[in-house]
Amino acid sequence: MATTEQRRTRVKRSVDAIRNKIGTTTPDQAMLDFIRNELIELAAETDLFNLNAFPPPEPDSKRRNCLYRLSEDPDHRFALYANVAKGDVNAPPHDHTTWAVIVGITGQEENRFYHKRQDGVDLKGREIVEAGTGVTLHAEDVHSIHIADGDPVLNFHMYGLALEQLPNRNYWSEPAAEWRVFPAHTDIREAR
Repeated sequence: MATTEQRRTRVKRSVDAIRNKIGTTTPDQAMLDFIRNELIELAAETDLFNLNAFPPPEPDSKRRNCLYRLSEDPDHRFALYANVAKGDVNAPPHDHTTWAVIVGITGQEENRFYHKRQDGVDLKGREIVEAGTGVTLHAEDVHSIHIADGDPVLNFHMYGLALEQLPNRNYWSEPAAEWRVFPAHTDIREAR
């Protein structure tokens, strides 16, 4: 299908630009802003990135969201995913242990940002990710994601290292009042 090849070509162009800019360094804020802007430009191509190409989990699925892997280097760096959620998502405060950038394509995703404490988190801000916007996170940053029940949401999520390579991500368990290891994402679909 022509659209699949067009999508691959366009993703490759953006990831190549990001890789060339970042290289092997840990990105500073200016570099993360560059990644966000590159992904905002990519997300504007809604003929290639839409809910028809990346459908949410099936109605009978226990999962509320799934990831489609769009790109990942052989060394697992520069991993780009299309994340689609069917709503009613409330991820707990968590870190990534690598840099991350989230950019909106369709719908709205609320990101909440926190100061991390040994005994919990303090809310320090919120931002809505939607078409034309995005957020950046350094490896140590803590955030949570919230999507209201309703229309599906489609975003890009890019990480310095692929999610399967991040076994030490942490999340704050409010019921247990403790930091725990974030379970691995179990629904990553190949879309390269």
